[in-house]
Amino acid sequence: MAERPLVLAVDDEPPILSSIQRLLAFDDLEVITAGGGEEALALLARQPVAVVLTDQHMPGIQGVELLRRAREVAPTASRILFSGHIDIELLRAAVNGGEVYRFVTKPWDDDELLVAVRQGVERWLLLTRNQGLSQDAARRASELEALVADRDRACAAHQRLAGLGRSLLDAMPLAVVAYDPEGRPLLANQLARQAWPELGGQRLPPAMQGWLADGGRRPTTFPSALGAMSCETLDCGQGTIGIIGTPLPPEPPEDP
Repeated sequence: MAERPLVLAVDDEPPILSSIQRLLAFDDLEVITAGGGEEALALLARQPVAVVLTDQHMPGIQGVELLRRAREVAPTASRILFSGHIDIELLRAAVNGGEVYRFVTKPWDDDELLVAVRQGVERWLLLTRNQGLSQDAARRASELEALVADRDRACAAHQRLAGLGRSLLDAMPLAVVAYDPEGRPLLANQLARQAWPELGGQRLPPAMQGWLADGGRRPTTFPSALGAMSCETLDCGQGTIGIIGTPLPPEPPEDP
């Protein structure tokens, strides 16, 4: 973007263009000129223009038509039409349709034209700033959407892994229980739940609680609904303890 706002003056009369350049010379603006509509549209396509200031009556493309096409090429540019005589209905339709931002009679009053150009520049600055904010908001929204999508994919993967882990635990021929520092069961696989139905009530069997209260340092044997279980503890970190129970083979019946 240019350091100073660009004003594009369009007229087929070079003296008119020179007058506009002199009038705007003391403002913080850069003035470029075109002798007709086609040249003006080419300039608009190459650089960001703040204000398009054009005469209505020119060979080829007339002023209103030029501003209509300029709106398509540079929608944020403020479009000012000046003319000594113009069809009022045409002007009203152009203003209502958004093609013309301001109309200045010709010959113009210098102060009136300066105010129109300055207000056009302020409008362009506001629209450009809002456009930048909208683009930034859209970019941030896109980044957030990507982050949410990544998080959702990660959560889905975690859930699949958790489900796989649960399936693997349930398929193990061992009873597996994990409990927190307060003694509440956190996890119990299928064999553990069958062996100790109390786990469904979120509590450990009393005998197991006493063993753990004593530190659970030595392997021991507990009764269960599935028979005797040889149990030992495993430190899972962060205060979580795991209990591994191995089913013992049933004792052979005594000889009569």
